[in-house]
Amino acid sequence: MSERQRSLLRAIGEAFRDVKLGDGVSLHETVVIDNYGGPEERAAARAADEKHDWRKLVGDPDLVRISGVGGLSSYDAGGLRFHLPAYLSLAVTDLEREDAENILDSLMFHLTILNEYNRARLSILTASQRRCVRDVLVFLRDEYELESAELDRAIGGYWSCIPEAAG
Repeated sequence: MSERQRSLLRAIGEAFRDVKLGDGVSLHETVVIDNYGGPEERAAARAADEKHDWRKLVGDPDLVRISGVGGLSSYDAGGLRFHLPAYLSLAVTDLEREDAENILDSLMFHLTILNEYNRARLSILTASQRRCVRDVLVFLRDEYELESAELDRAIGGYWSCIPEAAG
């Protein structure tokens, strides 16, 4: 692991240190939402999910598996804030994973296609959390040699305009 990767992981850990899920949508709950399940199904799916320490999700194979069904598309703001550091950490460290492309594609879509829905969910992030997202996006652009106008606009625009009051 490079020093840049270690530095990003430290920054993610610090910025998201005290984040809890609270009432936010949980990992397995996103699958139920994606499949139009009802309140009882959502509660059952949520019951065993991690709600206090997002770091435990980094090694959870379901985090990657669910990234294509439910996952990032189905989190509300609180759920996205809780799960995002786990996704960012995986993107920074597991570049050679067979399924790394699934997480990368999902992150790129949700963090660069900044429509009203995504902006509303991302508005909950603090300034230090937004800086982490920007820095991870820059790292991924460099590491994968990504060429994308949307990615460049997101990095230079939304993720670089960090309100001072946002913490």
